[in-house]
Amino acid sequence: MKMFAAGLVAALGLSGAALAVSPSGHVYESTETESGYSYTSTFHADGRFTNDMGNEGTWTYADGELCITVEDTELCNPFEASEVGESVTTDEWRADGVEITITRIE
Repeated sequence: MKMFAAGLVAALGLSGAALAVSPSGHVYESTETESGYSYTSTFHADGRFTNDMGNEGTWTYADGELCITVEDTELCNPFEASEVGESVTTDEWRADGVEITITRIE
């Protein structure tokens, strides 16, 4: 599912303070608003990104910006930490403009 890979791309430069607000070690569920299709993405503490669609890449977080890189595609957007159960709806994390709701689940 390269649509997600092209849409959700990240890179991570962590300092001790950045770890507290970055997605490091967290899991998020993304649900397409129109279709209801959902998938989970994991931001591993070592800077790896994986999701249950088989995409793998890297992520970085610096100065309030999260970047995800999958294959040769990178996408960066502002990122704010969230608590488990909190959600945000956006069309900025998909290269194709599909609106998704991203919920932190771990």
